Amino acid sequence: MKISIIGAGPGGLITGLKLIEAGFTPEIIEKREVLESTLCGEGLSADTLKRVPFQDWSHYAPEAFEKATFIFPGGCRAYAEKKCYTMDRTSWFRAMAKEFEKQGGTLSLGEKVLSVHDLKADVIIGADGPFSVAAKFVGNTTQNIGGVQYRMKADYHYDGMEFIINKKYSDEYSWIFAKGGTLNVGLLGRQQQLEEFIDDFGLRGGEILKKEAYNIPFFGTKVQRGNVILTGDAAGMTNPLTKGGMAAIVHAADIIVDCLKEGKIAEFNERIFSHPIMSPVYKEALRYFRELDNEKLEKLGKMMDGKILNKLDKKTKLKFILASIISPAKMRTLMKANSYANRYSW
Repeated sequence: MKISIIGAGPGGLITGLKLIEAGFTPEIIEKREVLESTLCGEGLSADTLKRVPFQDWSHYAPEAFEKATFIFPGGCRAYAEKKCYTMDRTSWFRAMAKEFEKQGGTLSLGEKVLSVHDLKADVIIGADGPFSVAAKFVGNTTQNIGGVQYRMKADYHYDGMEFIINKKYSDEYSWIFAKGGTLNVGLLGRQQQLEEFIDDFGLRGGEILKKEAYNIPFFGTKVQRGNVILTGDAAGMTNPLTKGGMAAIVHAADIIVDCLKEGKIAEFNERIFSHPIMSPVYKEALRYFRELDNEKLEKLGKMMDGKILNKLDKKTKLKFILASIISPAKMRTLMKANSYANRYSW
């Protein structure tokens, strides 16, 4: 069986390695001559990394954390106890590409696929990003949000992998991720908002090493047409709440392998949309989260202050649900979506 993967980003490389692990011999076709990561906070959990069939990843993880920290307006903090890392994605991707070739995969760099019709393959996997040729053929549509990030050197005392939930800077969230002597500082929004964020968090005197921007697609609507299937940003698989996409890629790769091994590739679209990575609960949850203003977020922060969110008992969860910050139904939806996101998005 000939399997062609368009794109040697994380979607293409991880899917390719998973396929080789399962006994297939795919090819990856990449338009760039040199592999390099696009904008990303670069945070990943140990759980996700263990599922990637490239086990020497520790050399590409310059910073380790025992927790993620969620900082609310007013300064209250809640935590998720989860081993996580910031990755040097560019060097990691290049190492995965070498491993892919070492294990028998074919990688062609500097070759641009203009149409899926140009490929003669039994299965074509579109992993070619938000402006995907394969997605255009499939008819996939997505919602999109812009992300901006500065890679910086600055004197900053971080408290875990920091997510700042404050509508002054972003309708969703901002982040500060330490990365072995540097910081990834970014947000979902515009550069002007990031500049204000940097001022308020005392980072203005730091050295900006690189400025980045990227279009982040989510809420994909269709991931298959015949023998052409999609993964990663081409599929709009990014988690709508966390905007993390790597974990979804890993789970999608497992589904691809299962479909191929069972001879049921025609079921890929159905299986993807039946999986929690594409749960419909995210649409309501994202809408409810965006409705929260800083006054409500500050109240929520006070309720959650000091708590370990992934270890809440039933009594505490019920207290959150019955609080008058938002309706019980909306809070249940947010909590359900966040439980999925904690497991399947980073």
